[in-house]
Amino acid sequence: MTRRLQWLEVTPSYACNQRCVGCFSAVEGEGPVMSSRELGDALAEGLRQGARSLWVGGGEPTLRRELLGLVREARRMGYARVKLQTNAMMLAYEDAVRRCREAGVTEVNVAIKGATAETHDALTQTPGAFELLVRALGHCQRAGLALEGDVLLYRRNLAEIPAMVRTFHGLGVRRFNLWSLHADRAAPMEVERETFAPRDVVPHLVAAMDAFPDAAPDFLTALHVPACVLPAKHRRARFNPRDLDLLVTNPGGHAFRLEASPMEGGVYLDGCARCALRGDCNGLRAADLDRTGSEGFEPL
Repeated sequence: MTRRLQWLEVTPSYACNQRCVGCFSAVEGEGPVMSSRELGDALAEGLRQGARSLWVGGGEPTLRRELLGLVREARRMGYARVKLQTNAMMLAYEDAVRRCREAGVTEVNVAIKGATAETHDALTQTPGAFELLVRALGHCQRAGLALEGDVLLYRRNLAEIPAMVRTFHGLGVRRFNLWSLHADRAAPMEVERETFAPRDVVPHLVAAMDAFPDAAPDFLTALHVPACVLPAKHRRARFNPRDLDLLVTNPGGHAFRLEASPMEGGVYLDGCARCALRGDCNGLRAADLDRTGSEGFEPL
C-alpha cells in the first residue's frame, strides 16, 4: 500500500542563473514551465495525499516571478512548511530574503559545491557565486530561516567534504545532504571525468562526521552511498528516499515518488536479498553500477 505523503516537491521551471557542471538547466530561456494552474492543482493533490510540507525546487526557483504567490497560496491552503531549494544568488539581497520569509518560506536548502570560492565558482561556472552564497546565508540567519546544505559531489570536490561541512556549519547551516553527481552513458566527457564510485565518498564522509561527534543523528546524510559500504559507526549517515514520503511534480504533469527515480537507486544485486538493511536501502543507481561494477557491495 502506498504511504501517505509528507512532502510535495514542485519544479516551477528549469531556468537557472548558474551553469553547473553536469546540470541541464541553463540561463537562456525557461524551457518547460509549470503554469499557475498546474502549480495550484499540484498543491491540491499533495494535500489530498497527506502532504503538509512543500519543497520548491528547480532550476532556480527564485527566478520565477510567481514564487512568492506560490508560497503564500501554499501556506493559505495548509502547508505548514515551505522549503526553498536554491543556489542563493538572489538571496544575497536582504530584501529578497525578507519577502520570502514574509510570504511563508520556513527553511532554505542552499546548493554547495566547494569550501572555497575557487572550487565552488569553478563547478557552478559562475564567477562570484560563492561570495553571493555566503552573503545570502547571513541574511537568512538574521531572518530566522532554518538552513540546510545540499552538497553536490564531484571527483574534484570529494576531498573538500570535511572543509565544506566545517565552513558552512560556521555560516549557520545545520544539516548537510551529500548528493553524488549522476551521469549516464550519454554524459559528455567533462561530466564523465567528475564521476566516482560510491565507496570513494566514504573516507571524506567519515572525516566530516568525526569532526562533529556530538551532532544530531541526521546532521549529515549521504544519498547514493549504500549502507553496506559505510563503517558500522557511521551508518546513521545512510539515506533512504522512501523515508521522505515525497512526491515530485515536474512541468507537464510528470509526477513520481522520489524513490522511483533512477537517479535515487532502485537496482539491487543478488546478495541484497539477504542483507539485514535491505528494507532500509534503495539500492544502487544503474549508472553507478555500470561504471564501477559490483565489487565492494556485500550484504550485511
